[in-house]
Amino acid sequence: MYKLERILCPTDFSAASIEAIRFASFLAKNAAYHLTLIYVDEHEKSPLGFFEKDEHTSNQYHELVSGFAQGKFAEIVKQEGLVPEQTSLLVRFGTAYHEIVEVAEVNRFSLVVIATEGLGRSSPHLIGRTVERVVRLCRTPVITVKPGQEKPTKKIEAILCPTDFSEYSNFAIPYAVSIARTYGARIILLHVTDLTVQHPEALLQKFPDPRFYHDEADKIHIEKIVGRDVEPENTIVRLAEEYRVDLIVIGTHGARGMRRVQIGNTVEEVVRRTASPVLTITHPIHKALFPRRFKEDYAGNET
Repeated sequence: MYKLERILCPTDFSAASIEAIRFASFLAKNAAYHLTLIYVDEHEKSPLGFFEKDEHTSNQYHELVSGFAQGKFAEIVKQEGLVPEQTSLLVRFGTAYHEIVEVAEVNRFSLVVIATEGLGRSSPHLIGRTVERVVRLCRTPVITVKPGQEKPTKKIEAILCPTDFSEYSNFAIPYAVSIARTYGARIILLHVTDLTVQHPEALLQKFPDPRFYHDEADKIHIEKIVGRDVEPENTIVRLAEEYRVDLIVIGTHGARGMRRVQIGNTVEEVVRRTASPVLTITHPIHKALFPRRFKEDYAGNET
């Protein structure tokens, strides 16, 4: 069963990243957890301004940045009412997305929570470059949080889980079930077909049985919906709003594949357009979390 035990939350101490910290803290209230904030200094983007770093000044620079980060961290812990014994700060130097992904995977964090803006934002119409790369590359589940919402999420009562019926998108189901069990939420399974399908209701029979992925799925209210649209992200975003969804759980390796530089088109559009937090699941992690369910599927496919 998927458990939120260790949460990694990247921050640049902007207002946007603090909203992500608030959401991470909310998630942890119903779980035994440790929240780690990670601040990555990329040198030229440092809020301290440009600092020419060479062999003689490297240690001084690191101490200066670490001191700055620790000061900001102490302010956030006090301001947001975080539990000091369950909260820590990690300072790294390098490229933000690389450091975040490495720390998350090497240290086996159960979740990364990151704001869609604030970290390497390139355009108000696109998700931040750092965020896009973390979602695309990180094998640890990632929740993206859009800042500036009038009513930030303070509950998880409804979870939307889109599937294109591929094995990759179906792997999001056990995560949705585990979170639903933890927070007492209902699940809406959604499949979006194209406009040429004349009897979309027939596709209701193709939905996977959630009990195959999770033993406690029968204890959760699960609704199945089939929609029709030219682009599936349109229906996903619309239903998330109509059903007042508190979390979208979606696999990143669906039938439409992955872009070379961007995450899957549907996932990127959902993250960019929806007001709901989005939990993206990247394929390889499932083998470690749910070995009994997927042992046969991955026999002989070790990397």
